[in-house]
Amino acid sequence: MRTGPFQAGDAVIFVDQKARRYFTVLKEGGRKDIRGQVFQHDDIIGQPGGISLDSDKGKPFTIVRATLPDYVVQMPRYATVIYPKDLATILLWGDIGPGLKCLEAGLGSAGLALALLRAIGSEGHLTSYDVRTEAINRGKKNVEAFFGAQPENHTIKVADVYAGIDETELDRIILDVPEPWQVVPHAARALKPGGIFVAYSPTVLQVDRTGEALRRERAFTDLQTTETLMRPWFVSRASVRPELQMIGHTGFLTFARCIVPPPQKMAEEAAEEAETEVAEPTDA
Repeated sequence: MRTGPFQAGDAVIFVDQKARRYFTVLKEGGRKDIRGQVFQHDDIIGQPGGISLDSDKGKPFTIVRATLPDYVVQMPRYATVIYPKDLATILLWGDIGPGLKCLEAGLGSAGLALALLRAIGSEGHLTSYDVRTEAINRGKKNVEAFFGAQPENHTIKVADVYAGIDETELDRIILDVPEPWQVVPHAARALKPGGIFVAYSPTVLQVDRTGEALRRERAFTDLQTTETLMRPWFVSRASVRPELQMIGHTGFLTFARCIVPPPQKMAEEAAEEAETEVAEPTDA
C-alpha cells in the first residue's frame, strides 16, 4: 500500500464540489477529462498524496489515493466482485489477520484476494484456486496493479476446489463458488482444528445446502449466517437524511469453526473406508 507523493500507477479519486467521485489510474503523459474539466496526470504525479487542484477551466477538485473499497468496485472485472461491505464482514467475522495461511476459491477479478492479502500481511500466505483461465489472467493483473507487483506470498492455481484441496494445516478457507457444500468434506481435512470456514452465497438455497453439509460433516461447529446491508446518509448544512439509494442484498456469508471430529464420527469413517476397500483377486 503506497503512501507519500503520488506516483505513476497510483489509483486515485477526483472529488468535485458536489462530492461526486471519479476514478482513474495515473500514468506519465496521461490526462483525465471529467465533464469537460481536464487534468494532466503529470501535474499530479509527485504531488502530496492528498491535494486540491484546479482543472484547466479553473474548477477545484480534491485528489486522493483510492482506498481498497474504491479500487475493488472500479477495477476491470471478469465477473461480479464481492462488495466491500461483504469483504469487511469476511475479514472481521472470519478473524483474518497477519501471518495466517489462507485458501480462497475462486479468484475471479481478485477483489477478495486483495482484501485477504492486505489483511494477512507479508508473513501470511494466500493460495487462490480457479478453473477459469480468463479469470486468473484478469485477477493477476488486478493484483499486480494494486500492489505494484505480484506478491511473493500469493500462489494462484488452475485447480478445481470441488475435486479436493492440496494444502493442509490451513487457518482459513474462504469460498466464492456456486456450490460450497461440495467443498465441506475437503475443508474438514485441510483446516487446522479451530480454523474457520467461510462461504459467500448469493441465494438462501445455497446457504441451506451449505449449512446442511456442515452439520452432516460433524467436524464443524459454531455455524453462523449473516447478511450485511449498507445505507449511506446525505449530510450537509441544510439537510441530514438517508440517501435515496442503498446497497441492499448482495450475498449471505456462512461461517463455521473446524474441530476435531468426535470419536463416534471417526469410527464411522473408518468403518466406511473398510467397507469400500476392494479385495485383491485370488486365483481359482
